[in-house]
Amino acid sequence: MLEISVGFAQKIRNKDAYETRWTKAHIPLLYVQLIAQLVAEDKHGNEDDGHESLRRQSYAREVLDAVGREIRRYRGEGIRFRSAVLNPILQRYRQGVPDGYTPAVCDAISADGRPTITEATIFYLEEDPLSLLFVSSYRRNLIYIPESRWFLRVLLQKANLLSKTSYNFVRANHVKIVAALAKEDDTVTEDGEDSHFTEVEIKAILQEGLDEFFKHELSWTVCVLSLLRMFHL
Repeated sequence: MLEISVGFAQKIRNKDAYETRWTKAHIPLLYVQLIAQLVAEDKHGNEDDGHESLRRQSYAREVLDAVGREIRRYRGEGIRFRSAVLNPILQRYRQGVPDGYTPAVCDAISADGRPTITEATIFYLEEDPLSLLFVSSYRRNLIYIPESRWFLRVLLQKANLLSKTSYNFVRANHVKIVAALAKEDDTVTEDGEDSHFTEVEIKAILQEGLDEFFKHELSWTVCVLSLLRMFHL
């Protein structure tokens, strides 16, 4: 649980103007992490006029507005708060599915890319995405979520939040990861324990300076890491 502040516009009495009012709420930490990422994407879009940056900024703003309204309406205990706005995103992240592309989401839910109601229900509602049982899944499948990897670099001070170059660097690595993944057996896993990082994924982790964060997941392949470092990748 963590305390956050939610701002909303409210008309000033007897004036043709508005002011921002703030309210505090305690919500589960995983929601706060995702909200922080979306706020960062919004801020980044103010400086980066690239198509993907602006597309994500628009998306982030819509999600933040929606979850803000959701938090304001909630009257129960913070520990029991479950977001109808953020849960679908977390369910996709948990299973290594980027949340901004409908075709990719459909392919993840259904083998033929045409999800049935039953398949969608199982994908989104069968599990509680806030369960601690899925920590390893989130960590392992983070490699397939470029926005989250970019934000992690910002948090670890490996990248400047406003840097267009750093933002595009992660997205370029994502293209390589997806291309390599298409040539390999499906390595995305729900439990986070059944698959290892591929060579392309390891290279991206090292290039992005995330090897310390992924130290546990990478511990099985020390030899590969040492070889890649020799070539300063």
